Amino acid sequence: MTEHASGVQPARIGPPVARFRAGAILANIPEAVCGLSILAVTIVLFAGVVWRYVFVDPLSWTDEIARVLFVWLSFLGAAVGIKRGIHSAVNVFEARLSLRWQKAAALFAVAVMAVMAGVLVYTGILETIVSAKEVLPVTSLSRAWQFAAVPISGLLMLIYLVPVTRQVLSGHIRTQSAVDGE
Repeated sequence: MTEHASGVQPARIGPPVARFRAGAILANIPEAVCGLSILAVTIVLFAGVVWRYVFVDPLSWTDEIARVLFVWLSFLGAAVGIKRGIHSAVNVFEARLSLRWQKAAALFAVAVMAVMAGVLVYTGILETIVSAKEVLPVTSLSRAWQFAAVPISGLLMLIYLVPVTRQVLSGHIRTQSAVDGE
């Protein structure tokens, strides 16, 4: 982008800005679902406690709904962890390697995560299909709603591993110890 004589850069107007906003919104859907799940679990469990101990009339559906929400929160949270690079890691061994071997170790770690994500997609699809005919006892929701979190999470993990792989191949991912030591 070029600067005008006044030194101010002109604003970009038009489709590229709209595309970026739509892309940013789509890219953050898993985080939004996680946030809404936390809020919904809190509300559902709070309502269950209030009805049980204040009104002495327990709500039978709160446990099932909370369980389904926790499953979605857990699996989508794992995918978001890959996206943000915030999964815990022990870098004691890797930090002692040369940068070339650190890159190889990082590629191996990405490959293991990709295999695991592929397993989640495959087995998650199978379990979702099998469980589609089963229903939860209280709410009568299909168990497929609960199991669908698994393949969706695996697919998101595979998508999020693409830029991670690019970063590793370009040499931008190294252990924190190696960065601190430089």
